[in-house]
Parts: sequence; C-alpha cells; structure tokens
Amino acid sequence: MSPEPAGGSSSFEDPAAPDDPTAPGGPSELDGLRELDGPGELDGLRELVGRRAPGLLPHLHLDLVPRLRTPEDAPEDVPEDAPDGARAEHVTVEASGGELRLTATTASAAAVGLARALEDLCGADLSVDGPSVVEVPSPLPEAPPQRYETSLGLRYHLNPVAFGYTMAFWDWERWERHIDWMALHGVTTPLNLVGHDAVLVRMLADLGMDRDAAARFVGGPAFLPWTTMGITHDLGAALTEEALTARARLGRRIADRERELGMTVVLPGFGGQLPAQLAGTERTIDWQGWQNSLADPGSVLFAQAAASLHHHQRELLGTDHHYAVDPYIESVPPTTSPQELADHAEAIFEGMRAADPDAVWILQGWPFHYKAAYWTADRVRSLLSRVPEDRLILLDLWGEHAPMWHSTDAMYGRRWLWCLAHTFGGRFGLFGDLTSLAEDLAGFREAAADGTRGRLEGFGITTEALDDNAVVYELATRALWDPMPATPAWFAEHMARRWGVAPDRPTAQAAQAAWELLQQTLYGRGRTRATPSPLIARPWSAELPFASQRLAGEPLPAADGPPSSNLDAENDAEMLGALAPLAGAVRGLVPLLARAEGPDALAHDVAQLALHVGAQSARAPLRAMVAAAAAGDAQRVRREFAALENLVLAADAVAATRPELLVGRWIADARAVAGAGAGAGAGAGAGAGAGTRVDHRVDADERVADALERDARSLISVWGEQDSGLHDYSARHWSGSLTDLHLARWRAWANWLASAADGEAAPSDPEPLRAEIRRIEEDWRDSTSPYPTAPRGDLAAAALALLDLAEPQLPRIVPATT
Repeated sequence: MSPEPAGGSSSFEDPAAPDDPTAPGGPSELDGLRELDGPGELDGLRELVGRRAPGLLPHLHLDLVPRLRTPEDAPEDVPEDAPDGARAEHVTVEASGGELRLTATTASAAAVGLARALEDLCGADLSVDGPSVVEVPSPLPEAPPQRYETSLGLRYHLNPVAFGYTMAFWDWERWERHIDWMALHGVTTPLNLVGHDAVLVRMLADLGMDRDAAARFVGGPAFLPWTTMGITHDLGAALTEEALTARARLGRRIADRERELGMTVVLPGFGGQLPAQLAGTERTIDWQGWQNSLADPGSVLFAQAAASLHHHQRELLGTDHHYAVDPYIESVPPTTSPQELADHAEAIFEGMRAADPDAVWILQGWPFHYKAAYWTADRVRSLLSRVPEDRLILLDLWGEHAPMWHSTDAMYGRRWLWCLAHTFGGRFGLFGDLTSLAEDLAGFREAAADGTRGRLEGFGITTEALDDNAVVYELATRALWDPMPATPAWFAEHMARRWGVAPDRPTAQAAQAAWELLQQTLYGRGRTRATPSPLIARPWSAELPFASQRLAGEPLPAADGPPSSNLDAENDAEMLGALAPLAGAVRGLVPLLARAEGPDALAHDVAQLALHVGAQSARAPLRAMVAAAAAGDAQRVRREFAALENLVLAADAVAATRPELLVGRWIADARAVAGAGAGAGAGAGAGAGAGTRVDHRVDADERVADALERDARSLISVWGEQDSGLHDYSARHWSGSLTDLHLARWRAWANWLASAADGEAAPSDPEPLRAEIRRIEEDWRDSTSPYPTAPRGDLAAAALALLDLAEPQLPRIVPATT
C-alpha cells in the first residue's frame, strides 16, 4: 500500500522563500491569493499602466460599478424586462480635459477599456509582439463616452501544448509581458502549467518513488504539457531540485500576477496516469508509441495520488478552484464500457472535490473530434454523467474550423466555451479567416445573451503556439466586445497602428495596398488552415512528401513512414496565384523599413511575408527534381537542387535578421533553465587543471543544460522517437535549423535522387535514403554546437535577395491561364 501524502516531505525549498529576490512573497492565509472585492481590485491594473503606459498614470481614473446579473439584481430605475445589455459585462471609456476615465463592471472590463483608449487615443499597437511601452500624447485627445460590452463572460486562454511549443523556456520578463497582454485583451481564465513539474515530482515521492526516478518520469519543460496530460513519460531532461524550485517560483509568480489583475488561474488536476511501477500495466493508453499506465479509478492509489497532487499544488501555486484534466486527449480509453468511463470521470472529479470543495473541471472536447469513431454520443454522455452540471466546462477546441457544438446539442447540454485553435505545433504558416471569425463571435455574443446555444459562457484562444499571426488574436479578442467595427475598417486601423503608417503620410499607399491584399488572400474567407511550407517538409522517398502529410488535427494515416507531419495539404491554386502579388507587396513595404521611427512589428511582418513567398517558390525546384530523377536526368536533379539550396540559404539570411527567428535564442533559453552554473554549450566547465577545485553542481547544471538543449532541438525536429509520427510537427523557419537540419536533409535527398537517375541507387528501395535522413536528424539534435543569439544582417537587403530568387520560380508553379 502506498504511503499517505506527507505535506512538506519533499526536499524542495519553499518556492516563495523570503530570501529569494524574485519571489513575490510567502503564502498568505489565502494561499497567496489577493482578495478582489474592495478598492484594491484595480490596483493590479494601475500597476500595469505604470509598466506599459507610465505617462497615462497621473491622468487615469478608474471606477467600478455593479454588474446586473438578473432582473432581480436591478435597481428600481432598470425595468425587469431591460435588455440584456443592461446586465452584460461592460466598460465606458471617456477622455476629457486631458483625463481618462474608465467605468467598468470588472477589472477585466476596465483593462479592455484601457486597451481601447491606448489604441484610439495613443495609436498603440497592443499585439503580442508589439512595443513594450506606449507613448502617451500630452494632452490626451478628447473622446466622448463610449461603452463596450460583452455577454461572453468567461474568456479562456492557452492550450496546454503552448507551454511546450512557445512558452517552454520563457523567463519572468517574457511572462510579465504576456500577462499584461492577456489583461489588456480581456482574458479572465488563463491556464498555467509552469511549476507543475515540481508538483508531479513531489506527488511521486509521496507515493514512494525514488526522487531521481520521479524527475526522470516527469522530464523537462519542453515536454511537460504531454506528461501533464498523461500521454508521455520519461521524455526529456530530468531537472535538478534547484531547477525545479526555480520553476515552482516562476509558476507562483505568474499565478500571483494573473490574480492581481483579476484573473482566475486554471491549474492541472489528476487524471489517473502514473508510472507503471506504481499503477501496473493492467490499464494503459497509447499515444505515439508511449504506453501510459492508469491507476484504477476505485483504488486507494488513485485517491492518494490526487490528494497529494492537489496538496502540493496548493502549497506551491495556490488555487482558484479551476482544474484542467484531459484523461484521453488523443488516446482511446482502455475500455468500451460506459460504466467504466463514468467511474473514471467520477474519480477525477471526486479527487478534485475532496481537496477543494469548490472545484470546477475544465475539459477539452478535442478527443470527441480527434477520436470521433470511439466517442459516440452515448459514451461522451456516460463519461460526463456523474460530474455535477455546474462543475464542468467543456471547450469546443477547434471551433473556427471543426465546431462540435451544433452537432452535439450545444456540447451535450453542458457549460461550454467556443474556442479558436488556429495554429498547430507552431510551424510556419500565415493564415486566418478574419471576416468569418468576426461574424462568428458576433453571433456567439448574441447567443450567449439570449441563451440560444445552450449553456455557452464564453470564448477561448486555444492555439498550440503564439509565434505568428498576431492579427488573428487581435481581431478575436476585439470582436468579443460590442460595438465592433466592420472587419475591413478594423483591419486597416489595426495595420496602420502596427506598421506606424498614418493615412495622410506618403508611405500610406504601399502599406494600404499590402494590407488590403493580405485581407483578401492569406487572411481571407475560408483560410482556416495553414499554407504549408515546403522548406520544412521531410524527404522520404522518390516522390514529393506533400501528398502523405498529416492533416493538422487528424490522426496520422497508416504508411510505411512515418512521414513528416508539418504540412496540412498541397497548396491550392488560389494561394499559389497570390504569391506574385504578395512578393510585390513585400517590395512595396521594404522602403518603409528605413524610417527611423518604424515599428519593429513591420520588420517582423516583412520578414515573415518574404519567407512565405520564398518557401512556396521552392515547390518549383522540388517538383523539377522529382521529374528529372524519373527521367534519368541526374545533371538536372543537381541543377534544381542548386536553386533549392540558394532559396534555403536566402531564407536563412532573412531569418537571421530577426531575434524571434533564431534557433540560437531558443536553445539558449532552454539551457538557461538548468541554472546559473550552465554555460553556453558543451564543455563550458572543462579546463580545470591540477589543484583547481571542481564545482560538481556546475557540472550537474551543464549536463542538465545539454539535455535541455537536446529537448529544444528535438521538439522542432524529430519531436520524440524515430518511430513516432510527429517529425517536423513543430518545424520552424529559424536561422540555423533551416540550413543545418532542413537543407542537410534536402541535400541527402538530392544526392540519392541523382544516384537513382544515374542507375547507382534503386528508387524503389528508399531505405538507404531514410537511414541517412535519420542520421542527419539524430546528429543535429544530439549536437551542442552553438548558434548566434543576436540578429545579424540587413533585413531589407536579405528580403529583396530572397525575392530575387523566388519570383523567377513562380511561373513554374502557377500555370498561365488562357
């Protein structure tokens, strides 16, 4: 029998130790939570203004007013049949005499009002990648009272896997900026996984597991999301106690800041997954080759594990009573029995409720789409049947592309949120159906107000990564609030702020032409799927790899692969036809980069648009190489590869000019998680001579840093193991990996095709090629050779050089029409 959970039995330090200069303070009587029912409710927002728009702080006036939730709550001057707007969450923004007044029903609504003022009065770009500080004009322009309101009161943010694909190695500075972004965009309910690795290690120690074995089972931050959801284990770096303590401190700091801004923090719960040495192998689920053991829902072990997890989590991170648990996120349950499904869900919820009587379960609806053949309506209803109606919130996760609510009786009659999944894996792709998204959200605002779509309570951004397409998330969070401008007008205003282009400036014409083109093409109607990048596809046979690509969101098809999984599908004619106009738009934007006052966001967008055109143009030499090999023309295979190589090198040069497109920065951030003792690469601690004291902690940090670097490289290449099906699922257009990984694979493919054309290799036997591809991948992810962490080169010159190579290729992939 496993031991009872023992509070404080772990050897971790207190994550909020007073002597830690970065800690926000020790636990209070409320586990570090701030009471938000008095005048201090808006203190966090005032502090945000001090960080983001300090010039506004002396002129800011914040007031809270009651929110009328039901007719019975209304004062006498509001009739019982008052419109729903009288009871909606709302904020009124008014600027007069150089002063700004925000009158709101909640701290979140007040923050949204602040965002409207910063955009409309200060011309601020508040995008996730926008400037960190807003310049405030003096005096403030006059603005009559304007009310904004929404009936979508629960606004969720973050997919668990974003804590891998984007946020795995973020430090406090990055988190602070993103939390400010969340507040200004109305997020009320963010997920937080940072520090959960420390919770899991403590839980496993309570259950009798050796501390080092527990750390190996949990692994490092790159793969924590999947271990948290119970579908991987023993994957990635095993963190030291010092590193885990730092992670717990960071997680607590994140949660405390979110609470200060009036948010309800969602933390993980316990779904039943445990090491096989504890739970046995009688009940297992499979995901991408990982066998994951489940504790019997009726066992003492299940209850003890849940109690331990919640005890340590509350101690380390506090609680806001909302818990995310996804027991079968992309796996088939080990039973077809409705009774056993209900037993499991009941055990999960009772584990929460035993630790927290106010517990609410957040459950992604993704399995019901992803494994739809298994999840019949009867099985879903059985799974949910013993969880109280008001204690479960379902996420319609991919609402903009594959909504479930309309075919499931509004998510089985439960409380639910319509969500925007948008991006998968963080791999490169510029896309988004802005007009339909705005229309959908207008409909959901109305439906939530009048109750016509079941128990719809809000909206969530559940994208798998946050690296690109900032405009999509800006529109989504703006369209939650009424009034919302028509999409073309909003888009023009947003891009003018983002690119720093006023309508009356001489530069406005090129910018306006560019953003009108973007709205019609990459961000036009129907663009809910990524335009795939050929540069990061995985060559695997004598055929182009595109046809065998996994569609994002669907199971991997049976194949003799695994193939690459980075592409959604072959491009369509409309997107191919847009490449030449997009190239022209980039050329029109390049002169704007020379402005001294030009915003960094413009440079980011120019780089991404140039990379998009350059990557798509690579289809021409790739197709020609296949055709040449089939025709036995080895010389042409080599000529076409030279064109491909030049395109990849030019794309790498563009990426090298941008800090967010450097694989070296990603790797450096990963190594930093190991602690201060870790150097920039392997061997940083070498060279100690005779009589020199060896710091074994530094050596340990260095080993962990090397392991974390391997995780960082793995996540964007092989992902897991060679026999899993996630190769290139998170591949990026990053300087360093483009050349040393992706170009190296294409070179191996070109050499093999040329050999086949010369009769020296058999195209019907691709195994020699595949062995070489695997070797390249394994060598790259095992390497610790350093990459630059600072941008280099001139973006304008690099972008034009890439276009000079790309544009001549476009006629070969866009047949002329007659």
